[in-house]
Amino acid sequence: AFNRDNVKSADALLALRGSAQLRRAGTTYILAVGVNTYANAQYNLKYAVADANDFVEEVRRQRARLEPEGKVETVTLLDREATKANILSALARLSGAERGPLSPGAPASLEKLKPTEPEDKVVIYFAGHGTAQQNRFYLIPHDIGYTGERTLTTAFSLQTILDHSINDQELEQILEPLSVSQLVLVIDACNSGQALEAEEKRRGPMNSKGLAQLAYEKGMYVLTAAQSFQAAHEAAQLGHGFLTYALVEEGLKKGEADPPSSRDGQVMVREWFDYAAERVPTLQLERMKQKRGLGVRIVADDRDIQRPRVFYRREMDFRPLVVARVGATPSGK
Repeated sequence: AFNRDNVKSADALLALRGSAQLRRAGTTYILAVGVNTYANAQYNLKYAVADANDFVEEVRRQRARLEPEGKVETVTLLDREATKANILSALARLSGAERGPLSPGAPASLEKLKPTEPEDKVVIYFAGHGTAQQNRFYLIPHDIGYTGERTLTTAFSLQTILDHSINDQELEQILEPLSVSQLVLVIDACNSGQALEAEEKRRGPMNSKGLAQLAYEKGMYVLTAAQSFQAAHEAAQLGHGFLTYALVEEGLKKGEADPPSSRDGQVMVREWFDYAAERVPTLQLERMKQKRGLGVRIVADDRDIQRPRVFYRREMDFRPLVVARVGATPSGK
């Protein structure tokens, strides 16, 4: 719990185990947003859609493998479908705030999203532009709102973009009612480190007491692509952003996120996120060296090196979230 000064009390653990016969096989909901094509083409990206598709397909495959008795529901909102209204609608359907028929123009796939239950898991992924302004973090959807020149952005046009974006307070309000055992949030966007920053370090993600408490109560895991003063980078040689490449192509498909110290054939979400956070800076430096080898002059500035940030809780987690089974286990299975 948090007191009036926003200081969290010491953790207390109460574990209740019900009858196995009454246990419900939970559903894993995977919502992935990727924006290459913005309403203003000057903001277009190259690999956000590929990142979102790669992420959702591999996580879906792993969840089905780990929990064959459970359900996996996936929804991708790409390019023109990745509007502010559609993203918020998807989250609202998971939280139970929105039920019944879809809004006009909403993708039919949103019907797969149902109000969550305690046995469920939710994985949310966003690849696109983001920005940090006045101690707030914003995810910028397809319908950016600004139609002018990118190089001529004024205070007024910036505010237009912010008004059309999804800020951390909106995320807090819409995620707080989620009734899930575990919540995973990956933000592969510029300035996304702002999502984990606060004047008070005792707070959790998004600078928000409400979402911080959610993080502790629901077992929330957050990974952001870069610290607040940095840009999340894409690499033509990889066909992906650095973060998603490290997470999916190396971490899961190659099994590199299974730590050498254990090599137990399982990847916990903490191991997965920690691997990506450590791997991305070296991955970027490796690509810089390759460019130098091609005769391209690159001057590395430490501020340009992408350094992901991680948030999770439960130092002694009694319910570790397994995200993948990779390679062979010590028993050979």
